[in-house]
Amino acid sequence: MQDKSDIWILGGGISGLSTAILLQQAGYKTSILSDLNFDVPTNYAMASAYPHNLQIQNLDQISEDSQNLFAKLAQNARSGLLIHRIYEVFEQEPELAPLGDKRMQFQTFDGPVEKLKMTIKPPFRTGATYLYGYTFKTYFADMPVYMDFLWDWYETLGGLLVHKKVTPEIIKEASGKIVINCLGLGSLKVFEDKSPLNVVRGKQVLVPKAPIITGAENIPMAYNYTPSADVFSRADGNPEYVHFFSRNDGWLLGQTREPGSLDQAGKWVGDAVKGEEVMVGGVFIPEPILSLNNDLLKNWVGYDLKSKQTQMQGRVGLRYYRDSQNSGVRLELENIDGVSCVHNYGHGGSGITMSWGCAKRCVDLVNSMTGKFSNLSAVKNENF
Repeated sequence: MQDKSDIWILGGGISGLSTAILLQQAGYKTSILSDLNFDVPTNYAMASAYPHNLQIQNLDQISEDSQNLFAKLAQNARSGLLIHRIYEVFEQEPELAPLGDKRMQFQTFDGPVEKLKMTIKPPFRTGATYLYGYTFKTYFADMPVYMDFLWDWYETLGGLLVHKKVTPEIIKEASGKIVINCLGLGSLKVFEDKSPLNVVRGKQVLVPKAPIITGAENIPMAYNYTPSADVFSRADGNPEYVHFFSRNDGWLLGQTREPGSLDQAGKWVGDAVKGEEVMVGGVFIPEPILSLNNDLLKNWVGYDLKSKQTQMQGRVGLRYYRDSQNSGVRLELENIDGVSCVHNYGHGGSGITMSWGCAKRCVDLVNSMTGKFSNLSAVKNENF
């Protein structure tokens, strides 16, 4: 039987850290191997709501497992997990909301802007006349706070962080151990995977020290807003949406979802959104991320971004959507030269959203080798 005290988790992002915590909770002794290059999309992430575009087996169950644990963690004031009110707004009739029946206080709406302003009170663009959408409550992860909380929790549980660059030689070094691969895009440099590669570039803006926006429920508010394609569109001509979230370090304005790949030099190449770009803090950002969000915020809550332009920080990151049209997220057990390796990567922009459900699946796969029984509900408040 595999030594239960020797499990290596490769990668210190949200997937690796969540998986390591649940393995520790299940009684295993783990080490996270990472070169500590944490300047990854995890740090730019928005929320822990529901997946928009994700291909994964057992989506409903994995989402439910994640939501159940978010609910537990939100009870701890130090966790950085809060409940937000989110508005998903469209200027054209949208498809049905993914997992809409699972969302807290989920409500659909449509109607003339002038009527909705008096009832639902969604954000709206100047010139828009009719809107569709839905609103609901969701758990939001304030990522700088949340990641610090998770690291503290992991260390309290006895987990170890090993500063190590992970290379293809890791399998030889891991002889006699179980390996959990949570390297994300870095997996492609270490493990063989012939699935189609879709590396999505995201650009966003941070407005530091901006106040948290709350509504009538006295909880923070956020939105995703999809205008008509002539206002903001992707390379294929379909409309692109912008979003707004507020957290302790300021407002997050975004964001693009530009599909592409990496060239031989590791540089992103792909289909950029259409339209003008502006320089924000040394990074070129699509102009509608600023102008459209500014219009929405002025109409919605009376805030004008122009007074904060000199403080804004532009940011860009890459998200790996593994085989998004077919097999999707890689969440499976593989034997590599006699070493048992559990893969957990390829979530794209839903890594946080699905983190605990995928982590639980990893524990289940480890338990299938060791004969242990997994019970996510065993994670109680006193353990963190």
